[in-house]
Amino acid sequence: MSEREKMNLTKSSTSLLAEVEGSVSSLREASASSYVHEDNLRQMQEKILEQPIPWEGYQRANLIQEREQELIKKYDKFSPESRARIFESEGDTYAELFMSLLVKINKAETLKYLLTLMEQIFKDYPPSVLNFLKLGQNEFQTQYPYEPLLRILQRSSGDWYTNAKASYILGTLMGRAGTVDPESVKTFCSWLRENLKKTDEKDVNNAVAASMKLLNNVKYRAYFAQEDTLGSLSGLLKTKQKNMQLLYQILFSLWLLSFDSKVALQISDTKLVPNLVEIFRVSLGVKEKVSRMAIATLRNLLDIGNNNEQMITYGIVRPLEIATTKNWADEDITNDLEVLNKRLEKDIAALSGFDFYKQEVMSGNLTWSSVHKSEKFWRENAHHLEENQHHLLSVLKDLLTSTSNPTIQAVACYDLGEFARFHPRGKIILNQLGLKITLMGLMEDKDPEVKKNALLAVQKLMVTNWEYLSTEQKY
Repeated sequence: MSEREKMNLTKSSTSLLAEVEGSVSSLREASASSYVHEDNLRQMQEKILEQPIPWEGYQRANLIQEREQELIKKYDKFSPESRARIFESEGDTYAELFMSLLVKINKAETLKYLLTLMEQIFKDYPPSVLNFLKLGQNEFQTQYPYEPLLRILQRSSGDWYTNAKASYILGTLMGRAGTVDPESVKTFCSWLRENLKKTDEKDVNNAVAASMKLLNNVKYRAYFAQEDTLGSLSGLLKTKQKNMQLLYQILFSLWLLSFDSKVALQISDTKLVPNLVEIFRVSLGVKEKVSRMAIATLRNLLDIGNNNEQMITYGIVRPLEIATTKNWADEDITNDLEVLNKRLEKDIAALSGFDFYKQEVMSGNLTWSSVHKSEKFWRENAHHLEENQHHLLSVLKDLLTSTSNPTIQAVACYDLGEFARFHPRGKIILNQLGLKITLMGLMEDKDPEVKKNALLAVQKLMVTNWEYLSTEQKY
């Protein structure tokens, strides 16, 4: 097989872009739901911040000290700029105040209020994180800053807003910390793993957002990836494709994890690479930031374990061709694509014609690449389709019934017809597998390309001298 065939360069970039049109359309429609969780958080946050907090009442009940009441009233209800100035001058004092209040007050609404204020100062004045981390150096307050927040997570009874704020704060703190006590890291990672598996998307959103923050700290990436974390993230790539913001955050977390060589090797034993290739394919033309993270993660996984082989087997070649024809605003994407193309080139060049065909079929993304119309290819390789208990024939059968993409269905019909034509027992095998009935059903398909190729395949199944018949049909 020629190099041209191996790289599938016979297709124009326009045709290649058409392959992802269906996926792009569906993801564009779905992307409207991407920010539902963020909208819910904003609405809840506004409601919580509007409520008055009875600080005087807490002080009269001896729940907080007079000094604490004075401090919080100097801070409460002021503008973000004013709060940032307070932390700039009295950051250590206010960090200790917030921790003390989290310990002393149990009322759910007040805890939500305090957690919201903490998250806001982290975002409005990032150096404030260091004020909280310094508390861990105090020999008299060894539980700060993690233990109060972990207790809130453990007793919040599934309140999604409280969990969102507490987990974000914990992730931010641990992600910036020099060292965290092992028990706190263990407890937090266990909470994250548990919530990544939950069915409620709000819980998953909370866990993914906090994981992104935690994984900024290189020390805890390998620990986070232990147990079944990678499997959970891989599953989310398959099930959360309609939530583009969540998908981006999952990919960002995987990108951070992929910098750890041990984790990258673990990834080769999961289904993450095939799922990453699929996200790369369907995100092209929809969300550049999602494509960017998928491409960057795949680059980090190159040449580790069997990741290269998995990328090729599950159809990275065509998305790479499509991506290479695009004008990207981000130079990093262009550089990553160049590295992917160069490093995979030698692996692709080593493929035989049948290897290339097999990876295309297994990817489920059939197109009119050169191998399908090559009589030489079918004459030499038709017998391979009956290997492993007719596995590739079974995959082609599944594609006929499980996809709504007419090009994939048409190519699968054509391939089955060629198998019947060139394999000595091809007609018998297809009959035994029930494929004749499937193909006859597609003869009535509404798509003309599917209808035409199903008819041709059935004709090849039913005639002995196909060359004679095809010659007659030309006249």
